[in-house]
Amino acid sequence: MAAFLPILCLAFAFLLGSIPFGLVIARTFKGIDPRKAGSGNIGSTNVARLCGLPWGLLTLFCDIMKGLLPVLLATCLLDSPFLQSMTALAAVIGHVKTPFLGFKGGKGVATTIGALIPLAFVPLLCAVLCCVAVIAVTRYVSLGSMVMATALIVAYAVAGRYDLLPLAVILWVMILWAHRANIGRLLRGEESKFLASGK
Repeated sequence: MAAFLPILCLAFAFLLGSIPFGLVIARTFKGIDPRKAGSGNIGSTNVARLCGLPWGLLTLFCDIMKGLLPVLLATCLLDSPFLQSMTALAAVIGHVKTPFLGFKGGKGVATTIGALIPLAFVPLLCAVLCCVAVIAVTRYVSLGSMVMATALIVAYAVAGRYDLLPLAVILWVMILWAHRANIGRLLRGEESKFLASGK
C-alpha cells in the first residue's frame, strides 16, 4: 500500500486542482461564464470583476484550498520532500490544464500559494507581501502575481530552502507563461486595473 501513496497523492492533487471553482461559482450564483466575459479567465480576479468582490474572494479561497489540502496530506503521508514538491506541482498543473475544460484553465497563482503553504510558510509570506504591495500601488493583479513568482525564488534562496528552488523555478516559468498576454498589455499600457470597469 505504501508504494501507491505517492501515486494517490499526485492523482488527488491533480484532480482537486482541476476543479474550476471560478467557473462553478460564477455560473451557479450569477449565471455568468467567466470564459466568455472580461479577461476570459476563470480565476478570482476575473470573477471579482464580473460577479463582485465577494464571489472573487470565494473563488480565491477555493483555489487556495485546492492547492493546500493535497500538499498538506502529502506532508503527512510522504517523507520525501521531492514527492511533496511534485504533489504541489500536480495541483497547480491541474488548475492550469484542467481536463474538465479541455485542458485549459486558470493561471495558477492562488493554487500555487495554497500548495506552498505547508512546505515553507515564511518565505511564501514574504513573496505574497511583495505581491500585495505591488497590487496596492499599481492595481495590476497580473504584475503583482509575476512579482510574487519572482520573489518566491529569492525568498527560498535567502531562507536556505534550496530543496524548493527547482519547484519555485518551474512555477515561475508556468506563471510567467500564463501571463504572457498580460505582459503584452502591460507593455502597451492596456492592462485592466483591479476592479476597474475599463482599461
